[in-house]
Amino acid sequence: MDKRLSIVDIAPLIKNDSQSLEFQNSAELLYGALHEVGFAIIVGHQVSAKTTAAMRKAVATVFDTPREVLMQDMVVKGNYRGFVPLGFFTPNSGKGNADQYEAWKLHNETDSESEVCKECNLYGPNKWPDIAQDIKTPVMNYWRELTRVSEHLIIALCKVLNIDEKFILSCMTNPLTNMTLLNYPPTPPQSDTWGQHPHKDFNLLTLLAHDPVGGLEVRTRDEEWIQADCPTDAMVLNVGDMLELWSGGRLISTPHRVTNRSGKSRQSFPYFSKPRWDVVIEPLLSPLPEFDRAPLHVGTSAANIWYSNWPDSVSPDSTQHTNY
Repeated sequence: MDKRLSIVDIAPLIKNDSQSLEFQNSAELLYGALHEVGFAIIVGHQVSAKTTAAMRKAVATVFDTPREVLMQDMVVKGNYRGFVPLGFFTPNSGKGNADQYEAWKLHNETDSESEVCKECNLYGPNKWPDIAQDIKTPVMNYWRELTRVSEHLIIALCKVLNIDEKFILSCMTNPLTNMTLLNYPPTPPQSDTWGQHPHKDFNLLTLLAHDPVGGLEVRTRDEEWIQADCPTDAMVLNVGDMLELWSGGRLISTPHRVTNRSGKSRQSFPYFSKPRWDVVIEPLLSPLPEFDRAPLHVGTSAANIWYSNWPDSVSPDSTQHTNY
């Protein structure tokens, strides 16, 4: 029997009645999946199909745009907002073929006059494609919905872990949350390149809407790669390095990869929740045996990893060099 990711109905978590048996059961099921695999399929999130469809249409519109238009707003070092051409970013180790995707990078929309922009140059206003269609409205509508969902998920996991959710949520003001609009052209069946190479996410939680093309694979604890099959009305949820560290290794950040052998383009739009730049993340519980990770400064980590994706840069953080 093929292994599959657990499907968890989070509708009781959205109601936020932590004393109810339904909430407790849902939270425990979610924790179990994220403890064992680091991934889960969530339903009952209450993000409307209309909001997701508008978001999907916006992503398609971006990548239907002539590349000479998108190239006018390319990402630059230190900003990382805007267009990423096909095959531009490389693995953090500086080794291996460039990943075969193109992207439009978005970060937490921040007014350039905001005080936080003076504190950390990773903040600022987003770039948007110079086209007639309104991309910003559907993207921001979807973004707000996923922020809502991620807050409920954080509260539920904190309840199970017996961690003060108010502390975690206080770290999410002026967050470094970001989103990537992705387009993966098809690659030949025997190609030695990835849509995205095997990697872990370094944020808190990642949310990804159902993708009709497929190609996302997750590595289990016994080192088997399985398809992240996701029903139409569901989302893929996974743990990033920061939540793994806060939980002392109880919630695991899991390697995953993308291949696109479908013969058609694959488009997706992952949402990466991330705390404020000045937050230092360290275990809030006694670490599990053999879990030994140094504290992590959110802004420094984010700047290092985004910088080291650059074609002529290599991450100085050896933990980013692991060949998963």
